[in-house]
Amino acid sequence: MNVPHSDLRELWLVQSRDCATEPQVLDYDKARFILSVHAGHGSGCRQYLAASAYCFRRAVDK
Repeated sequence: MNVPHSDLRELWLVQSRDCATEPQVLDYDKARFILSVHAGHGSGCRQYLAASAYCFRRAVDK
């Protein structure tokens, strides 16, 4: 995983701040970022669940 620029990290933080909404567009780096930010929020965190599902699908497809 590449480390995103601070401006991009800030944008991703703003876009993913609400645990009740799912992320709109995911790529692998953004999904991993969301996983790290929302880890420990529990099963009600839609951000974490969507990012986790994205990473799982990507791993299965490889």
